Parts: sequence; C-alpha cells; structure tokens
Amino acid sequence: MIMRIISFIMSLFTIFTVTVSQFNIKSELKKELSKGNYESPYIVRPLDNITVNDVSVDDYSIIISDSEKNDLFINAAETLRNEIYDSCGISISVEQKADNKTFVINSEFNESDIFTLKVENGNVYITGSDKIGISRGISDFFDEVVIKSNKKFNFSDGFKYSKTYSDYITYEYFGAVGDGIADDFDAIIKAHDYANANGMSVFADETATYYIGGANKTAFIMTDTDWSTARFKIDDTNVENRSSWIFNIAPAKRSVNISDRVSSVKSDAVNIGTSLDERSLVVLTDSNVKRYIRKGANQNSGSNQTDVILVDENGNISSDTPLIWDFDSVTSAVAYPVDTETLTVKGGRFTTVANCAPSEYNYYSRGILVRRSNTVIDGLYHDIINEGKTGAPYSAFVSLSCCADVTVKDCTFTGHKKYSTIGSAGTSVTMGTYDIGAATVVNAKFINCNQTNDITDNAYWGIAGTNYCKNLVYDGCALSRFDAHQGVYNATVINSVLGHHGIKLIGNGTAHIENTTVLSDSFIDFRSDYGSTWNGDLIIRNCRFYPNGISNHIIKAVNSEDHNFGYTCYLPNNIFIEGLYVHRIGKSYLFNNVNPKHKSDSYEAEFPIVPPNEITVKDFGSLFFNELSVSKNKSMFSVEISS
Repeated sequence: MIMRIISFIMSLFTIFTVTVSQFNIKSELKKELSKGNYESPYIVRPLDNITVNDVSVDDYSIIISDSEKNDLFINAAETLRNEIYDSCGISISVEQKADNKTFVINSEFNESDIFTLKVENGNVYITGSDKIGISRGISDFFDEVVIKSNKKFNFSDGFKYSKTYSDYITYEYFGAVGDGIADDFDAIIKAHDYANANGMSVFADETATYYIGGANKTAFIMTDTDWSTARFKIDDTNVENRSSWIFNIAPAKRSVNISDRVSSVKSDAVNIGTSLDERSLVVLTDSNVKRYIRKGANQNSGSNQTDVILVDENGNISSDTPLIWDFDSVTSAVAYPVDTETLTVKGGRFTTVANCAPSEYNYYSRGILVRRSNTVIDGLYHDIINEGKTGAPYSAFVSLSCCADVTVKDCTFTGHKKYSTIGSAGTSVTMGTYDIGAATVVNAKFINCNQTNDITDNAYWGIAGTNYCKNLVYDGCALSRFDAHQGVYNATVINSVLGHHGIKLIGNGTAHIENTTVLSDSFIDFRSDYGSTWNGDLIIRNCRFYPNGISNHIIKAVNSEDHNFGYTCYLPNNIFIEGLYVHRIGKSYLFNNVNPKHKSDSYEAEFPIVPPNEITVKDFGSLFFNELSVSKNKSMFSVEISS
C-alpha cells in the first residue's frame, strides 16, 4: 500500500515537473520572439564548424582598425561575423585589439579591384579596398569556398584566396551622392540601364545611404547586383504613383501571347496542344468561369479561372505543375520564357518611410518586383519607420510575379501596422498589408528568412500573401504567417516558426508541415473566406503547437455549406500526423465544429464539403491527457483516427 502511494506521488511529481518545464519553454520562447529578428531554431546549417589550423573559431575574434574608414571596417566585421554564424552557428566578437587568434580586417589597396584573404601564423588577414569594399569579398568567399566544404572548413597557414572584380559599374559613376539626403534615384536608374545594355554587374558603395524619393520611375535590373551593406531610404510620404515599383527584376525575353494557339485543355492533360520557342511559364485564363468567390466582410463575385504551369518547348506540362482546372475555353494564354542562367541580387539594407495616406484599399507597391525566373534574392534587409495614425496598405516589398524557380534566402522583412477600412460587405475590416508577396509563381522558396518585429504581435498584419502559386516552400523561416489566398498547389513548411497568423491555406496537392512550431489560434487554418478547402493530403511531422486563447482544435475549417465558392470544397483527403505536441491541458480535437448547422446525417447541404477519407495519428502529446478526437461535430466526420 505504501509503495502504491509513493508511486502515485512520484507520478504526480513527474507530471508537475514536465508541465512546469513545458510552461518554461513557452515563456522563454515568447521572450525571444519579443526581441524581433527571431531565428528559427530548426535551421539546418551547411557546416558543423569552421577552424583555423584545426582550432575552432569559437576561440577567435575579429579585429578592425580604428581609422577614418571605420564604417567600412565595421560593416565588414559585421558581414564576417554573420557569414560565420550563418555557416556553422558560431558567433564571434568584434574588438579593437587582440594578441592572437584573430581575423584582421584592413584596406591596403585604396584604388584596387582586388579582395584578398590569407592565413599566416594562425591569424586570418582580410584586405579589400574603398572602391569595391570588403564585405562584398567576404560574402563571395563564403559562397564560393566555405559553404561548399564537407561539414567543416579549415583555414590553414599558407591558405590564400583572392578575387579581382571587373565588368561592373557603381551608382556613383552616374552621379549618386549616397549621403541619405540627395535624391539618387535617377543615378540608380541610369546605372542599371547602362549595366543592362552592356552586360555588367552593379555594385553599391558599402558605406553609402541612397535616398529614393517619390518620383514615378522604376530601375530595371537585368544583371547581377550587389548592394552589399549599402543603405537605401525609400520615402513614401509624397509619392507620384503608388503602383510604381522601385526595382523591377526583369526577364531577358518578353512574354508571348499564345491565346490563338490554345483553345481548350483538360485538367488531366499532359500537353497544351502547341509547341513553344523555349521552356516557359504559361498562365491560362478562362474569363467565362469564376473561382474563389469570396465570402465574408471582403466578399466578391470571384476571379477569372486561372492556372499556372511549366511547359517545355514541345508543349509538355511538367508533372510538378499539373493543371488544377478543366479549361473548356481559354480566353487568355501567355507564355513567359524561363531564364536559364541564375541572376543574383545580394545585400542591401532598405528602410521605408511609410505613407500616411487615408486608410483605404489603395495599395502601394514601392518595393522590388521579381518578374524574372531563376532569380536569387540573398541577404536583403527591410524595415519600416514612421507608421502613423493612418496609412494605405502595401502589396509587398519583395513581390514575385509570373516567374519560376525563385529563391529568397537569408532575408529580413518587417510586418506592417494594421489599418481598418469599410469592406465590400459594408462593415469594418482590417486591411491586408504585406512585405512578401507572390502571384502566378511556381517553385518559389523562402529560406532562413525572419522579420524585425515580434511574430506574435497582432498589431502587425501577417507578413505574407500569395495567389495562384505552385510548390511554395518555407524552410528555416521565423515569420508571422504562411498564406495562400486564392490557392496553392503543394505547400511545404519545414524547420520554421510561424507566429500569430500561423499557416493559412487554400488549395490542392500536398500540404507538408515538418519540424515547425506554430503560435496561433490554430495549427493550420483552412481559410473560411474561400470555403476552407484543401483538395489533397496533409502531412504533419515533428511539430509543436502553442495555441492562443482557449480553442481546443488543431485544424480550423469553417464552411456553412450554403455558399458557392466556384468549386467543390474538400477537407484534406488523407491526414497523416507523426509527432505533434500541443501545449494545452485537456482533450484536443483535430477539427473544430466546421458547420454547427450540420448536426445529423439528415442535414441537406446546398454545397457540401467533402470530409477526410483517412486520418492517421502517431506520437501525439500535450501537457495532460494526450487524448485526441476528430471533432465535436461527429455528424460531419464518419472517419476515425487510426494509429
């Protein structure tokens, strides 16, 4: 009897200890999130370690000279520290003096186009110039040499690396001042025009601050561009054209209208019925059919049926981008040639001085539009200042459109302040305003991206919004939202942390969520304004859910089954969960009520939502009582959970 009592007490102690531990974990997580620039703890780094003569860089520091070029050296030291950290997760200090075990940064070649790095007596000496900078060379060295190593990179005595820069121009060649006061927009535009015409790269001065005013102009980028550590101040307080982009990363070839060659095509087609000059992204439209007929405060009459596919020269549709809809009629077909060579835009610290326009649905662009396939945006930083009492929304600072195979990596974005207006239903609505956007895009990846503000602070709108995308990926991101408005085919969220807006989905294919933490009302929210439909499968592996409020569901879906959204609505056909922890005491439900009116099998829905076919759950856990049921609304779900 005594042993049983002791055993019971020990069990209670274990439960109490585990519970307190889990609450501490959440408390620490919230504390880290509140600092902003939070990094996902699930990031997979390319290297385990960086060493110098087999001594870990843990024991090293970065030394900068104290001189009139201090800004150049400070920027370079920050770049080196960030590159080491991004490569292997080790953070080293920056100092003015040290006796040994140092990375020494200086500039000897004031008029040179050479960057050098050498190792002598266990120290690493890094030299650049005023002209091409130092940070640029550091970044290129890590990209070209360090991260290509197998697990570890070792600087050994006698090691040398040098790079001579050529075939580039700078903004200063065309009159840019870079003092943060003079308007440098014309010089920036001229520099890119010249570079595009002559096949040259564009470099920014690493210590400059370029001011960009409100003129109705755009700089077109068609060559590699390295903004490095330069600052850009974009002033939106007096804008001539709010729809004008600052930069347009443009394709080498123009789109081709092939509407007269494609009359109809079925969803199971493997060929569009015509050949193309080259591999292209094809956008099909049937204006006779309306899809995504939105319900709610932002209700509308729907959008023209649209689909985006990758097609080769022979007209074959890529198996990775199958058609979603039958096109009995094609009213528009446009082919966007896919660029074969990679264009890279690196660096840049951008600050937007926010507009103070009336809070109405008048979207501002004023960022970077990516229209070119096979583009990499690497290391960009964007923040926002002077958001006041009123403001018009932003479509995005980095927006992808009509392109394929785009990667946005190691970038920092900022969530926009929320403003309200009167929606189409005549009621007050909070306007969506974004820093990341994508529309009619396939194979887009966001890798190791984060944001400057707390991802759980709902004073800011969810950071991303997308439409008509296929194969959309977050990997290693810490952002307030993953979102698909008007459909995504295949959504992948891995190694990430999502904040107050969580994961919002509508679409088809496979939704794959793995090694990811969500801090929101629901782990996944299938958007009710578009019928909460996911025509495909859902996979959740090794994830954690910290719910806000008192809701006890994991997946949110709301559909009154009396509205025509322009398509049959589905809940995921097959749901597979392997490893999911929910930070909640008490019983959990996989789904919420979905449709409270659907109380019995005799209920007749005008537009019924198709329930899941199979649900498999393995290794489910919570604070107490690891019990999981499908839903309180048993009449809508005949399927049981299997293990």
